[in-house]
Formats: sequence, structure tokens, C-alpha cells
Amino acid sequence: MQGERLKETQNINRSLSSLGDVISALATKSSHIPLCLMNSSLFILAKNSKLTHLLQDSLGGDSKTLMFVQISPNENGVSETFCSLNFASRVRRIELGPAKRQLDTCELLRYKQMEFNFADSLHTWDTLSSDLRVLR
Repeated sequence: MQGERLKETQNINRSLSSLGDVISALATKSSHIPLCLMNSSLFILAKNSKLTHLLQDSLGGDSKTLMFVQISPNENGVSETFCSLNFASRVRRIELGPAKRQLDTCELLRYKQMEFNFADSLHTWDTLSSDLRVLR
């Protein structure tokens, strides 16, 4: 029974650590990382535990997340309470700020390709139009 409780505690701590990693990654405001790469690394981080996998849709985009941390006044739970408070402190410092509509690098490349295709089609149309005028 004692071994099962230890294993459960380790799994909970691993999940909370993964959750903290995902939240920290979301809070990263590095403009030099393309959003599509950031999203893929967040996806990988979210797969590290069942908890983060379940919360994946609630931790980004336009979502608002509220987190509660339970602590115990019991002396036997001092270690767990301390870990919980450290986790809460770590998460509390993170401010995601208002959601912004950004074009990520991948989306921007798609639009550039569309612009190029449109310009190419327009050039082809102009050429055909000129050829038709000559034939008249």
C-alpha cells in the first residue's frame, strides 16, 4: 500500500511539473520563435502527462484559466504543502496577457505563396488578353 501511495505522489508531482512547464512555455514572449514552432513544442510538452493533455485546450488561445492549490494545515503534510505553495508561486508569476491575433510565420508564408500565385495568374491573364487583342 505504501509503495502505491509513493507511486501516486510521484505521478502527481510529474503531472504538476509538466503543467508548470507548459504554462512557462506559454508565458514565453520570445518574438524570435515562430508561432508554428512554438505551438508544436507546446503540443509536445502537453503530451508529457495526462493532466496537461487534458488541459491543453484550456491553456492557450482566448481561454482564461483559474487555478486553485489545496494545502493542508496538518503537520504531516508540510512537505506536500510546501511543494504546492512553490508550484502556486511559480504559476502566479506568469502573466499570459490578452490574447492577440497574430499571423504566425507559417501562415505568413502561405499568404505570400497565395500572393505569388495571384500575381502569376494575373500576368498570365494579361498575356492572354494581349494575345486576344492582337488576333482581333
